[in-house]
Amino acid sequence: MFIINQWWQKKLADTELVMLLVSLLVIFILLMLLGPVLTPVLLGIALAYVLDGVVDLLTRCKFPRMLAIAVTGGGALLLLLFTLLAVLPVLTEQVGRLVSHAPQYVQSIRDMLQQLQANHAEWINPSYLQKIIAALAAKMQEWGGALLSFSIASIPGMITLLVYAVLVPVMVFFFLKDKQEIIAWGQQFLPAERSLLQRVWAELDTQIGNYIRGKFWEAFLVGISMWLVYWWMNHEYAVLLGVLTGISVWIPFVGAAVVTFPVVLLSFFQWGWTDATAYSVLAYAIVQTIDANVVIPWLFSEIVNLHPIAIIVGILVFGSLWGIIGVIIAIPMAALVKSVVSIVLERRAGQDSGKEQLQAD
Repeated sequence: MFIINQWWQKKLADTELVMLLVSLLVIFILLMLLGPVLTPVLLGIALAYVLDGVVDLLTRCKFPRMLAIAVTGGGALLLLLFTLLAVLPVLTEQVGRLVSHAPQYVQSIRDMLQQLQANHAEWINPSYLQKIIAALAAKMQEWGGALLSFSIASIPGMITLLVYAVLVPVMVFFFLKDKQEIIAWGQQFLPAERSLLQRVWAELDTQIGNYIRGKFWEAFLVGISMWLVYWWMNHEYAVLLGVLTGISVWIPFVGAAVVTFPVVLLSFFQWGWTDATAYSVLAYAIVQTIDANVVIPWLFSEIVNLHPIAIIVGILVFGSLWGIIGVIIAIPMAALVKSVVSIVLERRAGQDSGKEQLQAD
């Protein structure tokens, strides 16, 4: 019993590290248990991070903070109204058109595959080709049914949505206005010995802020660019592909690859195997290349540098815990884990060096 007690006391000797790990564990458990309840709060915090960068920019330009908040909030509301009144109806119309034309598109793919099999019968097994066609038709029907079944009635509670529509902007306003007061209030519930927790928070506040703001503007720029290119090319689904491309940037690695399929298929459905289809795919590749080599280094110059394997593991772990939301926040959560692991290794290295110094003395 004495040996066990001595081992336990040795592990708990670093009080600050223990407080850090316990505090993070409590926060994680609360998010797991109260995640659905706290969704509007978390959404408000994310939007506040996005707008806080604009507010800080205006304050550096000698705007009073309240005026900067009013200008930023007014601009955000105008952008939201434009999205609801101008973009959403067009997006809905294009989704409806895609669903209504789905049988024709399936038939086009079937004809193309059969023609391919006829031209290269020695390479392609007919029975295997029929299985591919049947699976593709079933999947297209499944997607079409899912899109048709998704209506405003399928969203749980119009009253809840209306409440969120009112509460989230109000919370964003107060998060921006009383940012320091809210942080000071929250610190009252943290343990007294919280220097390591404050260090982690300082690092994450910068990293998560840069990440959310950067991803928002990256999604906006890439989505708008893709929509403008396809609008200029008279693509039937320009808005839909622009929205899909903008959303895809939130999902590391996987997003761009997944959206490639609708870009190729929808272009093929409109133009067939023509130069226009090749140009549309080339335009998508150019936008993705500019995003990867220009936009991302410009927007994410200050974010923590994570190894691609760490990002992939983060996507798998947090995606399994929180679904698509976990995939989207995988990089900030991986940054949190990296920060905590670095602190643990740093403290252990300090203890080992201390022991070596005592032995030398």
